[in-house]
Amino acid sequence: MPGYSQRFGRHARRVAACLTLTASWAIVHISIAHANPVAAQQLPVTVPSIQRWTPDTGTAGFTLGTESRIVADGNSSEVAQRFAADLTRAGKPISTADTGDRPGDIVLRRGETAIPVAESYHIAITDRLTITADSPAGLVHGTQTALQWLRQRIALPGGTVEDWPDYAERGLMLDTGREFFPVDWVKARIRDAAYLRMNMLQLHLSDTQGFRLASTTHPEITSPEHYSAADLREILDYARSYGIEIVPEIDMPSHMNAILAEHPELVLRPARTTAQDAASDNTIAGGVGGKIDLTNPAAYQLISDILHEFVPQFPGRYWHLGCDEYVSDYTRYPQLSDYATKTFGPDAVPGDVIVGFANWAADIVESFGKTPRAWNDGFDHAGVLSPKPELVVQYWSSSAGGLPWFPGGRTPDEYTRAGHPILNAAFTPTYFATGGAAAALNAPPELLWVWDPRVFVNGQRLPESDRSLLRGSLVFVWCDDPTALTPEQIVTPLRARLPIMAQHLWTGTGGISYAEFLTRLANVSWP
Repeated sequence: MPGYSQRFGRHARRVAACLTLTASWAIVHISIAHANPVAAQQLPVTVPSIQRWTPDTGTAGFTLGTESRIVADGNSSEVAQRFAADLTRAGKPISTADTGDRPGDIVLRRGETAIPVAESYHIAITDRLTITADSPAGLVHGTQTALQWLRQRIALPGGTVEDWPDYAERGLMLDTGREFFPVDWVKARIRDAAYLRMNMLQLHLSDTQGFRLASTTHPEITSPEHYSAADLREILDYARSYGIEIVPEIDMPSHMNAILAEHPELVLRPARTTAQDAASDNTIAGGVGGKIDLTNPAAYQLISDILHEFVPQFPGRYWHLGCDEYVSDYTRYPQLSDYATKTFGPDAVPGDVIVGFANWAADIVESFGKTPRAWNDGFDHAGVLSPKPELVVQYWSSSAGGLPWFPGGRTPDEYTRAGHPILNAAFTPTYFATGGAAAALNAPPELLWVWDPRVFVNGQRLPESDRSLLRGSLVFVWCDDPTALTPEQIVTPLRARLPIMAQHLWTGTGGISYAEFLTRLANVSWP
């Protein structure tokens, strides 16, 4: 899967050298095409930077006092409660009220902001601190900006802030399919993302080591370490209260080891084996592979059962199907070629099987009102079929089965020309592997800083005409070796990267040096 297959191990030393060259290329050639973030010297710094600050020297400004309250109507009461808890945790205890604001209060309002961008917000700093947004997410972002200010000082100058993100999707992916992350740890990462005005958490819920949801239709596939129905509700409710959308991923039709361990009759078997098979992630203890046999009707029934059970349990707009790293050498699986021509016509090729699967599964997802997402590499070998244009493509590799930054697969603009929304999931530098051979290839934060979200892993920059289809990016945490780092040990490298991604996707890095950014981050600190 995009979490770096074990087949990369044999290339690690050679690729490390390639990565060094790639980093040098990026530093020299990638231009950051954002305007400088608004200089807000009279305000405490924020991460990410705000878009627009207009000081008002005729206004005395706002001071948080012991009698200050957060005043919000019923539509904003949950955001107010979270904000009050955040300030109290920061050593500034504050109460909430639903009417009657007065000087010294923080006022939360739902209403028009005159900024035609989703998640925008407006802050008026007078004798009150008034945060206005036309969406719950925008209101949360406004409170987190205010939280960063008030953690630094309680007196703010008069003026107005207008703020909005440059990209629609900004956040984090956690590979809890390989390494199980406890509920409280996941909630803490939601809190980190919200503090940086991010809005998305992708949960990779199944992989070689585990299936992390409690299934009632197929209880045999649930791993000992999993999220109960109550755990899931707790995570989803917490994320919603902070404006974070959960994107669930049950990776199919590959990386299904934990599921297929109980259904070995559905494993895709090669007609010939290679020496690599024993070391690849297509084999786990007991010799059960991780790729489901898409020529077997029972495979579709099992997957349909899983999708019908779990898709409705998540309230967000998206469902991630996986669709990565199924087969690269189709000569080893002649049954897929036979199935393709019988099912999709005489001109079909084996690679059409994965596209046919994706479209079939997407129909199920869409029947629940969700939009499907998938990794890009599964579609590189297609012939007569194309993935549904509404499917969001998370583009991580350009190689059609080789090392991610090598050519050979479909390019990003091939997807956008077909109408696909696309998320830049470039292996370098958005990925962080906690262990295994791929850990040697982790891009340092400095490389992430000079990256441009419009530049994909193959070096291509989307044409400006396709810019509206570029959703944004995430920091991807992959746990190839789930024993390499504990959840707490993952926090430090994650917190080194998440603020950089937030800065890129909200206002861009502009003229800020990396050293200056680190100073700002130190001033903001973590909640």
